[in-house]
Amino acid sequence: MRLVSSEHSWLVGTGSRMTVERFLLGLRAMEQQGVAISQEATTKEMTPHRMVGLMLHREEKLTEEEKTALHQVCQRHPHIERVATLFQLFAHMLRERRGEDLDTWLQAAFHTGIPELRTCVNTLRQDQAAVQAGLVLKWNNGVVEGHVNRLKFLKRSMYGRANFDLLRLRVLHHRKCA
Repeated sequence: MRLVSSEHSWLVGTGSRMTVERFLLGLRAMEQQGVAISQEATTKEMTPHRMVGLMLHREEKLTEEEKTALHQVCQRHPHIERVATLFQLFAHMLRERRGEDLDTWLQAAFHTGIPELRTCVNTLRQDQAAVQAGLVLKWNNGVVEGHVNRLKFLKRSMYGRANFDLLRLRVLHHRKCA
């Protein structure tokens, strides 16, 4: 028994009946609020992961479809618009190495009224000097983290097969090859 006509067969995908129903209810609510719904914006599912990705990209690098989707979500959920603005400000601080703006950003994030941002701010304030240094200084520990990652990979690849002596030989062998 087929519940959907052939022209709407995209509805019978991997999503459950409830997923499709929630999506359609959301569209109806947007129509009732007078929000224009473009066909392009509804073709891709807006997941939290995709929304965060859109918020973190520079606005000039977003496609028109992505800008529309981001605008529609921000229009429907004002607290997401506040978070998106804070994301952009923090990303700008990182890119431009403007550590002097950290205190202002922390205050703005704390006073948004969003509990998750307050938790983030409290965590950043616990080691604010290190965060400030990370935003200002050009040095980082990327090389050290790369070596740690390589060592963990070698250790995992040898799990249950050998002892520390063989691991030591493999580490030294990789060091000579590099």
